[in-house]
Amino acid sequence: GENWNFIYDTIKSWNAQKPKVLNLFAYTGAASIVAKSAGADVTHVDASRPGINWANENMRLNNLSDIRWVYEDAFKFVRREVKRGNKYSGIIMDPPPYGRGPEGEKWTLQEQLNELIGMSSELLEKQNSFFILSMYAVGLSPLVGLNVAKSHFNINDPQCGEFFLKSENHRDLPMGTFLRFETRC
Repeated sequence: GENWNFIYDTIKSWNAQKPKVLNLFAYTGAASIVAKSAGADVTHVDASRPGINWANENMRLNNLSDIRWVYEDAFKFVRREVKRGNKYSGIIMDPPPYGRGPEGEKWTLQEQLNELIGMSSELLEKQNSFFILSMYAVGLSPLVGLNVAKSHFNINDPQCGEFFLKSENHRDLPMGTFLRFETRC
């Protein structure tokens, strides 16, 4: 919802030639499709072969093409991109609380989030860029993501909060947290 609007509106506002967007732990590819439809050159990284197949089908259903699919452990991919000196105008990440990469690589949010965001800060362009972090770890405060990001990025005007399902009895169901910010020239 709101993250997708943020992605689309931010990319459209730049009037840039094919900004590069990196979507990590990209699942069904909804954010990849939104970024591609806004005109971005998208790299979609996920360690789930069924997830990539599903995202590819979603791309075709939206009459889009040329999203770069990367079947790999997101942490390893980011580490290599830093070594290559690559840069992105947008980074979207939705890391799970824990998981395994294609070669059995172990991922735990608690142990690796700080390093992942640190490496990502080296990949993000300093101007005209955006960063989105969504975390679906129950019980985690939105301030956790914000504080980690603040230790690696110079952030002005961040938006952060909780995702939740609205309920008719006003007992909304917490789903996770989000952080998003953009840099301007």
